Order: sequence, then structure tokens, then C-alpha cells
Amino acid sequence: MTLSQLLSNLSSNKYLVAVSNVFLMALPISLISTFCDLTAIFSQKMGWDTLSITTGYVGQMIAQMFPILINIYLSSYLASIKRIPKSVAIATSLVVFFLVSQQWNLISVAVPLPNSFALALLSAYLSCHLIFKAQNLPIFRVDPFTSAIDNSGHIISICAVSIIVMVGVSTGIHCLIESIDFHFSILPELNPLSFTDGLLYEFLRGVFWSFGINGHNVLHMYKTELYSLTTANIADWQNFGVDLNIVSTNFYDFFTGIGGSGNTLSLVLCILLFARSRNYRTLAKTVLILSLFNINEPILFGIPVIFNPIMIIPFLLVPMVSFVVAYGAIAIGLVPPLSTVQSWIMPPLVSGYLGTGAISGALLQLIIIIIGIGLYYPFFKFMDKRSLGVDVTSIFNNRFFTSDEIEAKSKLTSFIPSLHKNLQAQREVEKLQQEGEFILYFQPQVDIHSKKVVAMETLLRYRDSDGNIRPPTFLSSFTQLGLMPELDFWVIERSVQMMTPLAEKNPDFKLSINVSPTTVLTKDFVFNFAKIVNKSSLDFHQLEVEITEELLVQDENKTSEIIKELQLLGVSVALDDFGTGYSSLAYLSRFEFNKIKIDRSLVLNLNSIKGQELFSVVVQLGKVANAKIIVEGVETDDELHFISLLGVRYVQGFYYYKPMPLEEIVAQKLIEA
Repeated sequence: MTLSQLLSNLSSNKYLVAVSNVFLMALPISLISTFCDLTAIFSQKMGWDTLSITTGYVGQMIAQMFPILINIYLSSYLASIKRIPKSVAIATSLVVFFLVSQQWNLISVAVPLPNSFALALLSAYLSCHLIFKAQNLPIFRVDPFTSAIDNSGHIISICAVSIIVMVGVSTGIHCLIESIDFHFSILPELNPLSFTDGLLYEFLRGVFWSFGINGHNVLHMYKTELYSLTTANIADWQNFGVDLNIVSTNFYDFFTGIGGSGNTLSLVLCILLFARSRNYRTLAKTVLILSLFNINEPILFGIPVIFNPIMIIPFLLVPMVSFVVAYGAIAIGLVPPLSTVQSWIMPPLVSGYLGTGAISGALLQLIIIIIGIGLYYPFFKFMDKRSLGVDVTSIFNNRFFTSDEIEAKSKLTSFIPSLHKNLQAQREVEKLQQEGEFILYFQPQVDIHSKKVVAMETLLRYRDSDGNIRPPTFLSSFTQLGLMPELDFWVIERSVQMMTPLAEKNPDFKLSINVSPTTVLTKDFVFNFAKIVNKSSLDFHQLEVEITEELLVQDENKTSEIIKELQLLGVSVALDDFGTGYSSLAYLSRFEFNKIKIDRSLVLNLNSIKGQELFSVVVQLGKVANAKIIVEGVETDDELHFISLLGVRYVQGFYYYKPMPLEEIVAQKLIEA
């Protein structure tokens, strides 16, 4: 596997995608917390002690919400892709997160809340995975066609069992570790003031961050010791004139953590200066203000740097080079040592000047930033050149689908590709959610000879708050956001559910469902389709899947396999919009279709000789394929007469019936109820 392939695989991994996304979704928390911290520092300088204490405490409280939100967002996403109840996933992962955090003493000292990002992610992932596995057991199975009240027993039991199992395993591991007498420390003994140990500390901090673990928290004992040594050294310098140490607590903040671990302010500026992708630049502009105050989670998880074999290299290299440069500059006297202890969120240049008391401190920071840009540049260009993307998944409310299991997912690449289009699409989807609901209409397909309805096509419609019915003009927004698989599966589930009571009395009846190419090509499409049908009383031969030529163009081999799998189940496969593509004849020779649907655009030209001749050729092509032929959009006597002369038996259109709700079809006795 090449490096590009490895990076591509990592970038498209749905779990890495989830981690990237949830950190971006929690970005407002970072912004608000940073604003509160800055207000607290400014208020303290101004002597406004009450305001300083209040905003400082609020900032701490808000910052502690970050891991909790990460846990909620990730469990929501995993519930979506694993198709498990979101309420179960969130409740279980949150309880596990709190209990295990308490058990392992991973609670913030400042605010008594869990503060481990790694545990927030791990508890959400393991909880959702356990729930997914448990749902295969009948006792825990939640029926998607039943209400939450009817499912309450299953929901409570699966939550309780999952929590007990997870906490039980954690307890066992905790007891095992406590029972072992460790004669060594996993982490090395480091001298906080040493050049070589300082380099090793910086390297270890970067390695932990490379795997999404906060290196500051893991190595906090070193930073705590260094803080004590620094304050004592500054006091001795002020009182007795002793030499200041080169390495101090702010040395890492001001010279190797400019913009956050990895000196990521250099990366942000590199993106702003050199990125070809507008979306990378958008990301950089978004996080620049945070980077100026040394907060870099959004950039670490947005590029991503975490788990990225390309960006990890400069992420480790830049701060180590910066350490050497800063240490050398201070050692040879070009820059005075840091003589004060400042807040870690102090912006660069300002912090360099205030920390050293000299303009040379700010210039040293500027040089380090420029060096960092140069070191990040070749690695970022490798990323930018290949436009390697990440699936960043936005979790929307699912109530507008009227199904607890449907989640909205958006596929975004290179942080947020086509950001403007995605935002427009998201606004439309959210507006649809707030102002109405999706419903299903059905349009009968008629046998010309018997005048009987032999099948119905499922059609998606939208009903707004005023009761007005709209056609699916919104599908482009769902396509833009990558929502079509979820929308299609909702249509499949809902239509099958609606037809279930009518299945037994209409054994030869077919329900035709149009499925988008994106959905057909999703992993395990046939398996998930069959799973839905098996939960109903419909037989597979009563179902028909309509596909378009667009699907055949995308992946011919995989499409052929899917068609065969559906037909082996007994599901009919129809080629929709036949005659509108550029390669219809080629597809007829390569695929076995049960039905061919001639597009209405050809019917509209039947008023001319050329249009009639073309239509006749298309019908003849369909007959050669040995498939049933149905003509869409028939509206007049002349159209029906010409079509019947060609031997076509089935039609669909306003001539017989418009799309209508299922209740109206039953009321007109078009099918037996």
C-alpha cells in the first residue's frame, strides 16, 4: 500500500471522520471558553477582581463541557451509521463516561466533571458497538415500526446491560492494575531543566497528541515540577540575582507551543498562504483566532493531523526544531531568558515581549513561526495537491423523517468542500425540518388491456405546515450533503411498512421504489434492503427497485453484482428513464433488467413523425432485451393509442391516475384492502 493510499484510507475511515467532525461541532465551546479566559485576564489586569473571578470560573465550566459534548456528538454519529436508537446510544455512553471517569479519577480538579478526551471518545465508541451487537439478540431488539413507549422495555434493558458490562470490564481492569506491584514507571524520569530531557518531553507530548491524547494531561507531573522550579528560580533571581534558567514553564508555551502543541500557528498560516483548496483556507480562517490564543483542537482534528501519517511528521518535527532554536538563542545571549510567568493563552509576539521583557523575545517567536511555516509547507502541499478529504458528518435532528433511526449525514472533503453550497443545502434541509414533514404518494401503473392497476411507484413528497404538497425539488440539497442513502432507506422502510397490511390480499401486486445511485452503491445495500423486507409481510417478488443509467456509469461491475443479488432474492429490477442516456443500447446488452421504463421526454415528441420513429426504435430496443416495457407520463388519448399500437402493455401517467396518498388508492378500490 502506497503512502497516498494509506492516507486516503485513513481520511475516509468513518471513525476518524467522526472524531474530526465532533471536534469541529464543539468549536463554539472553545471560542466561548477562550473569550471568558481572556476577559478574566483583562479584568485582573484592570483590577476588576469580581468580574475576573466570575468569567474565569465560567470559562473553566464551559471548557469542561467540551469532553461531554464530544461524547454526545460521537455517540449520535455512531448511532446513525450503526442504525441504533440515538437515545439509547447517548444515554449509555454518557453514563459510562461519567462512571468510568470517576472510577479512574479522571475528574477535573477545578470543576468536578470528566475531563478526558480519550475516554469521551472511547466510551462512546465501545458503548455504541456493544449496543449494536446486543441488538442482534431478540431480548434487546428494538422494532423500528413500533413506538418508543412500546420499545421502552427493550431500551431500558439494553441501556442497563450495556452500562453494567462496560463498567464491569473497567472495574476488572482497574482491580487488576491495582493488584500488580509495579517496580518501574511507564514514563521516563526527566529533568525538566535539561536540554536533552526537554527535547524528549516535547517529543513525547507530540506523540500523545498524534493519537488524540492530550499530552499535557499525561505529562502533567513534569509541567507541575517545572512550574515550581520556575517560580522559585524567578524569586531567587529577583531577590538574590541568580541566573535565570533557560527552560521554564512558559518556555514550552511561548516557543514550542505557538498556536498550541506542534506550533500549529505555523500550519494555520501555511494554509492561509499556500493552500489551493478554498476549503482548507476556510478552515484556517475559522481557527486563526483560536490559534492566536494557543487553542488548536479544531486544526488538529479538522485537517486532520491526528492519525495522519503525513502531517504527524512536521507536527513532531516543528516543535523540536523550535526548542533547539529557542534554547540556542537564549543560551548564547541573543534573547534574555523568560523572567515572568504568563498565561498560556497569551498571544504570540505579545507573550514573547512580556515574558522576556525585550523585543528580541517577540522577534524570536516570529523567526520560529517562519521556520515552522517552511517545515509544514512540503507536507501540507502533499495533502493539498491530492485533495485528500475527510468525511465530516453533521448530525441533524431526525424528527422530520418521522423515524427514530434516520440520521442526516453529510459527506464533506478537505474540511468542508464546496462550503457555500453545503451551507445553503443545510439551511434548506433545516428549513424543511422545521416547517413540515415528508410523506409518500403512490402513482398506479396500469395494464392497458385489463385496465387494472398492476403496480405502484412510490413517490416522495413534502407537506408544509399549511398543508401544501411539494414535489421533491429539494433532492439536490440532500445529494449535496450526502443524505440520499438515509432518505432512500426511509422511503423504503416507510413504503414497505404502509404496504404490509395490503400484501396478503394483493399477492401479484408490485411496489416500485426508485433508489438513487449513491444508495445502491453503499456497503451492504442488498443486505439492509432485505432486512427491511424481512421485517414486513411483503414477499420479495412484490417489490421492484428502479435504477437509472447514472448508476451504471458510476460502477458497472458492482452494479451488475447488486442487480444479480436483488434478482436472486426475487426482487424485480427496472431501468428508469430509458432512452434519455447516451449508452442505453450498451447497457441492455450487459445487464438483465426485468422492466424498462421509457421516459416521458420521448412521449412529448409523439406529435411529430421523427418523434414517433424514435419512440418506436426505443420500444424495439426494450423488446430485444426481453424485459417488460412501461411508458411513463402518458396523458392523452393519442399518446395511449400510438403506444398500444406498438404492443406496449403497461403505462403510467395522468391519463389514468395522478400520484395520490395510499388512503385514496384504497378508497378508489384500485387495490384490495
